Amino acid sequence: MNKGEQELLRRAASVIGHDLRNPLAVINNSSYFVRAKLGAAKLDPKVEKHLKIIEAEIARADKLLADMLTFSRPYEPAAETQGLDSVVGDALAGYPTPEGGKIDLKLGAKGVNGKFDPKAIADSVRRLVDNAFAAQEEKGTVKVVTSAGREGLVIAVTDTSKGVDAKIEPVMYEAFMTTKPKGLGLGLSLARKYLEGNGGTVSHESGPKGSTFKLTLPKI
Repeated sequence: MNKGEQELLRRAASVIGHDLRNPLAVINNSSYFVRAKLGAAKLDPKVEKHLKIIEAEIARADKLLADMLTFSRPYEPAAETQGLDSVVGDALAGYPTPEGGKIDLKLGAKGVNGKFDPKAIADSVRRLVDNAFAAQEEKGTVKVVTSAGREGLVIAVTDTSKGVDAKIEPVMYEAFMTTKPKGLGLGLSLARKYLEGNGGTVSHESGPKGSTFKLTLPKI
């Protein structure tokens, strides 16, 4: 994406974000009003179901807008000296694991620090875990392993999918590239943006039994 295209995207994201977030806020407030008006008594199951659908879709739309706005803006890392294990552990502590899924977390970088933006790295980890669960149809185990060695601080996220399609690999980190029915395809693009902004890299290895995505950061 050249500078002209980036500027056009930034302007479009700003306009779309403004014009859509206002009606989303109105819908959200109306949903809250309807729920409150119906009272604290147990709601009709069908009414409860549809209110939850409205709330979930509002949240999803708001996240899509936030991703687009974040991607379109320059990124300036708020770097701090951090222990990698604590950042990754906190990032996944409240992760909404799918009902049929499990996260196998192994923290192996104890006592090793890096200087990076903890919020951005935590967000990158969650995005890779999102992708891993999506690749294995929201079920099974996703492995997350941290380590520290010659190459620096490493976070490896491994799934048990059928691997990445060879046709997709050359463009998988590009913005708006997705094979999913939902989403903008910005997860890997944003992860790469955050890692490169912190002096790190994103890489992957893929085969018929799964894929491993690695986030690598400099250590102190």
